Amino acid sequence: MEKNVRVDCEFPMTDKIPGPFCEFKQDGRLMGTTYPNNPVHLIPPIETRRRANVTLVPPNICRLTWMPMSEDRAYTYTCRVYQGSTWKENSMAFNQRNLLVCSALSIVAHTALLISMVMASLPVSMGFLSA
Repeated sequence: MEKNVRVDCEFPMTDKIPGPFCEFKQDGRLMGTTYPNNPVHLIPPIETRRRANVTLVPPNICRLTWMPMSEDRAYTYTCRVYQGSTWKENSMAFNQRNLLVCSALSIVAHTALLISMVMASLPVSMGFLSA
């Protein structure tokens, strides 16, 4: 099972030019960016670029998809969005070990439970049985 982490950072929409561009950092280390003028010395190492992807999702979400190596400690993720002439940032800290796993099996189990609850309550709601 893949244990990818996805972090979405929503930002207010503006018509400021240039932008929007965004970047994500993990504990101050650049994970990825959509900013085209990023200085060469700030480009993440190849191993990080292979495991991280930063994208802009219309209309106003900056998304980090990250395949971490280990779950041993909490990390601080910082989202920075550039619009016009300023960067705005937001940080959050979490430990991947404490996140819920979202898998196809989990979704099927929750859906099956919901369907069984609806089927069980259907005769009562239709008036076939008295409550």
